[in-house]
Amino acid sequence: MIFLMFTAMFEHSFSLTLEERVQQLERKVQQLEKRIEALEGKKQISMPSSQITDVIVADKNQKLITYTVLSKKFNPLKLKESLWQRSDQIVLKMLFKNNTQKELSNISGKVMIFVDEKKAMEKKININKALNFFKGMTIKPGEEVKMRIEIDYDPANPLHRKVKELPLNKLTVKFYPLKIDFADGTVKYIKYRGSE
Repeated sequence: MIFLMFTAMFEHSFSLTLEERVQQLERKVQQLEKRIEALEGKKQISMPSSQITDVIVADKNQKLITYTVLSKKFNPLKLKESLWQRSDQIVLKMLFKNNTQKELSNISGKVMIFVDEKKAMEKKININKALNFFKGMTIKPGEEVKMRIEIDYDPANPLHRKVKELPLNKLTVKFYPLKIDFADGTVKYIKYRGSE
């Protein structure tokens, strides 16, 4: 009898797929978060959002994550770097600031370089402090993170050549966050107005 009960419990726990078990756990965590917020009497931080709760609607000049371009340089491929680097690169040093009211664990987005209003280069990036154990692993509200952005350079592309030749003040560099991972586990996707 005990063996049959144990077998029935064991089969039930494996009858759910791993994905279903993860979804159940996520629902339980969300319920617990709501209960904790209710007990603590905290008000949820209001951000401009659409009807879908995991989407933030922003315009092209969004202020959630602001950025500054500190420098631009050309990094030619060196023999010793050829094992991990495939081509010459344009290297940007950028500073990103968390203007939300919550700690962040990661910001996904894209950096774009424009020459005469034409998109010349683009690179998807992740901004985080995962390897910085001394300063903490989350990006606090108001905190800035400095990053080196390396974009592959194609000498056959005339726009790439212009990016290489022109000084930084003659280029337009833009950063568009696409997804923000908060330290509390919530995730928000950025949808830009007019990009439907």
